[in-house]
Amino acid sequence: MENVTPKAPLISIVMPAYNAERTIELALRSIRMQTIADQIEILVIDGGSTDATREIARQYGAVILENPHRLPEPAKLIGIQRAKGRYVVKQDTDEELIDPRQLERRIEFFSRHPQVRCIVCDEQRPDLNGGISTHYLCTYGDPFTFFVYRQKENILRTFKAAVSERDGNACVLRFAPGDLMPIGDGATTMFDLQWVKEHFADWNTQQFVCATSSRIFAETGCCGCITGDDVIHHTRATFSGYLAKLRFRVINNLFHKEESGFSARASQQPRSRYTSRKYLFVLYAATLVGPLVDSIRLALHHKDATMLLHFVYVYYTCLCIAWYLLRALLGRPPENKTYGK
Repeated sequence: MENVTPKAPLISIVMPAYNAERTIELALRSIRMQTIADQIEILVIDGGSTDATREIARQYGAVILENPHRLPEPAKLIGIQRAKGRYVVKQDTDEELIDPRQLERRIEFFSRHPQVRCIVCDEQRPDLNGGISTHYLCTYGDPFTFFVYRQKENILRTFKAAVSERDGNACVLRFAPGDLMPIGDGATTMFDLQWVKEHFADWNTQQFVCATSSRIFAETGCCGCITGDDVIHHTRATFSGYLAKLRFRVINNLFHKEESGFSARASQQPRSRYTSRKYLFVLYAATLVGPLVDSIRLALHHKDATMLLHFVYVYYTCLCIAWYLLRALLGRPPENKTYGK
């Protein structure tokens, strides 16, 4: 019998995981329900889960890779190095695709707009059963990101001025050097790995993985986004859990820049507004009035009283920055050992 070489997948899903049994099945099921599921490989890069994460992943045909560092950014590097697909999708274990044709539409987008090498999802929808901080987390990420981007509900509203082409629901966003660009650290960001390997000699380094989208945007001057191309973010985001996430992000930005999306993006664009607004954030918090006014404005805009906690998140972030910088001065810098979920 003649040997047949297996056909390489078109898309590789890179999914960092650690004790994710609560949500990973939702994420995996949404992938297997895609119209082009037979062209997709799923790489679950596990950081030593002690629950049923691996068993669930196997049930959905995922390839399980080991992540000795546990943290998500090293896991993404492991996944990208092992990916066989032309395209890579960065998807977390708590992110669910909402439409069976979602990835097929993105492939069609790449085909119609060859200048675009990276597509970001439009919006992260909050899980209605999430905690008190879920809506804020899904919409703004964290108070620092809110301040830097003046983030709105979704990508296309936030970067409305950058939309240069419309093709039905698909949009091409263009950027000039120094412009703020969408965040593509996760949330099912999809990029052309084959093109990346041809254009970036450092594609398989931790630094590149932390800044993949911003490097691609800077090189091509554009990105893609499709109206309604959303994901449901199944995060619990309790108040205490969200504060832990904020601590995690502060520590990474201050001490583990190779694991921090923001620091990596800023290092790639030293003359952009990333850098200047980093320092203005502290002044913003010091005004006291600014965060309070924004809290009220957000609560009224969203008709959601949980948005009033914005000013709490701002001051907590600043306190974390001050505390951990003091620890560093005393020779006791902190280490991140968990995802901070």
